[in-house]
Amino acid sequence: MKQPISILYGVLLVAFAFGFFSCNKEEMKPVVVLANDLGYQVNDTILAVGDTIKVRLDLTWNGTHKIKEVVIKKNDQLVGNYQLDIDTGRFDITIIKGLAETEIWDFTVNDEGGNSSTISLILTKDPNSLYGGLKYFDSVYLGSQSNINRPGFMSLSSAAYYTLDGAFANQSKIDLLFYYNESDKATLASPGADIPEGVFSSSKAPNTWTVRNSSYFLRAEMSPDEFHVMYHDGFIIENFDLDIATKKASNLVPGDIYLFQMINGKKGIFYVISMDPAFDGEINIAIKIQE
Repeated sequence: MKQPISILYGVLLVAFAFGFFSCNKEEMKPVVVLANDLGYQVNDTILAVGDTIKVRLDLTWNGTHKIKEVVIKKNDQLVGNYQLDIDTGRFDITIIKGLAETEIWDFTVNDEGGNSSTISLILTKDPNSLYGGLKYFDSVYLGSQSNINRPGFMSLSSAAYYTLDGAFANQSKIDLLFYYNESDKATLASPGADIPEGVFSSSKAPNTWTVRNSSYFLRAEMSPDEFHVMYHDGFIIENFDLDIATKKASNLVPGDIYLFQMINGKKGIFYVISMDPAFDGEINIAIKIQE
């Protein structure tokens, strides 16, 4: 019975000694904790793909060195680093659960003295999580503003096409339009976009509308083969970022692939099959939208 006691004592002694000699160093670190505020996640949790949580970091300096930076990583990959200059404060993050089985989110705070502290949050994919299905339009043609043979406006919700006159009479339904000019070249946009003056010369031009829906676009790194075999919305959820998306996709060429989000919150992806880049030209795209 004595030997186990001796070994245990030795472990305790080492732990105590380590704690004693590292005490001063620990005191020099800034402090970061997950704030236990209403609506904010504090503990590791299980989420379905696409679920959203909010995290609030409470930041406190060591009394000597100001906090200069918050670094966020997911599974050791940098998500973002944010410059600060504070003694104490709060930092809010919104996280959307991705496709990975497990996501380890690390939140590190660095101060001007070179000290740092990290706190982590583990998000596990719900085993019952199901990706959403996609509605597929394999060939959508839209005409540019001077094309008299093809409508240039579309409601993605109802898959209906409209001329300028028809779109003006159904403003709330329009999600997508196509135009061509010398600056933006071949462009898919939404009525809420900054469309250059003169593209639509009519008094019914989108910039005169009462209701101007905004769709948002983000270029995607994907091959045409990957687009065609996509059968659920996992890639779209994982890669669409509203913070860096824009209200139009300009300078389009065949082979381009873009993610998008409509005014109703549904997301999708389109692939440029072919086009005639001209004032009276057209574009042919394939579209997949969340069901």
